[in-house]
Amino acid sequence: MRWKTSPMRNNRLANRFNVSETLVTLLMSVALALIVWIFAVDQENPSVRGDFSTPIPIDVRGLNPELQTLQDLTQRTVTLNLRAPRRTWESLTANDFIAVIDLTPFQPGSHDVTVAVTGVNPDVEILGQQPRQLRVQIEKVITKTVPIQLDIVDTAAFGYDWQTPITEPERVEISGPETQVNQVQAAHAEVRLLGTKTQVERSQSLVARDGQNQPVDRVHIEPDTARIVVPVVQRPGRKEVAVLVQVEGQPAPSYRITSVKPEPATVILLGSADALRNVPGYVETDPLSIEGATSDVRERLPLNLPDNVLLLEEASVLVTVGISPIESSATVSRRPVVIGLSELLTATVSLSRVDILVSGALPRLDALGPSDVRVTLDLTGLVPGSHVVLPNVFTPEGIVVENVIPQAVEVVIESLVPTVEATPETPTPAPADEAGPPTPTPSN
Repeated sequence: MRWKTSPMRNNRLANRFNVSETLVTLLMSVALALIVWIFAVDQENPSVRGDFSTPIPIDVRGLNPELQTLQDLTQRTVTLNLRAPRRTWESLTANDFIAVIDLTPFQPGSHDVTVAVTGVNPDVEILGQQPRQLRVQIEKVITKTVPIQLDIVDTAAFGYDWQTPITEPERVEISGPETQVNQVQAAHAEVRLLGTKTQVERSQSLVARDGQNQPVDRVHIEPDTARIVVPVVQRPGRKEVAVLVQVEGQPAPSYRITSVKPEPATVILLGSADALRNVPGYVETDPLSIEGATSDVRERLPLNLPDNVLLLEEASVLVTVGISPIESSATVSRRPVVIGLSELLTATVSLSRVDILVSGALPRLDALGPSDVRVTLDLTGLVPGSHVVLPNVFTPEGIVVENVIPQAVEVVIESLVPTVEATPETPTPAPADEAGPPTPTPSN
């Protein structure tokens, strides 16, 4: 029996074949377009691989409060090798990555902990990292009490001694990893006396140190400061007193005393307790005359010592008495002098006098003469007309100009060349034999 295929069935098969062929062609076109698009994008924004230049800080999480790492992990970082589109790479920062070590499951001991790094940008692929693990030593947190020890690094003034210091509190608590805390022997405070003659009292920070006086880190001190008091006393049989200079006379008129300075300003006396008890808080020098002085007076003077008392060092001091002129001020009037005016011009100044307020040493002010203070008006380059000119004041060295009254002066400049007025030209009559009859002149 033979089967016959109807024309309708043949048409359906042909249509199905055409649809399949069309679908395959469409899918191939889409795939080809996608490949072309990816290639174009990669050419415009190519993928770049390399080491990221910024280290990523490692965050420590999950550590039991009763435990602490022996290492300081706060400064540990991880470096990354990345692949990312060029445009993305150019905008990357450390904030685009998170590096974490999770210590939740760990107990005291040494552990190799994985460093987990993730990126927040999906376009970035992390290809490698260093380190991948950290060796972490975890220890119990313990506390112990240690004394405060003072380190006096210098001395008091000559002739003075420091006594046993006082600290408040006397002991402090040290807490941290067991290994570190067990090394601490004392909390040290460094104190500098800086040649003082009086009691030293200050608040000082503390440092935990071991038996070899080396600092121990990774521990906490509570409190971390202490109030330190170091008594300073004078040695027996000695007494420090001030030097009192006896000054006689007066400096020259218009001068004054600005300072009296002995070197040294204090001296140390030696003697019995009774002898020193009767000495006031000073010793005097021999008199120093400054009569009529116009400059500093400098002289070495002996000291007048009480009975049964000696000086620890030499028995004289160098005394300087500062002498300076009295400062004052004065007003002087001067006629302004015109300078810089062309020979073809003349100037009229609106004011005949200008007042100048000057200051300086009184002897110099008293000695000022008419030619010592000058006022000029510079008219260089000015043309005829009315001008406002600032006066220039010239004074001797040591004299300061405080003010000029008035601060500007009106000057009228005129030309010395007379002005020639233009006149109409009169025509010259031509000769009679050449010009003919004269031309009549029109009447005005």
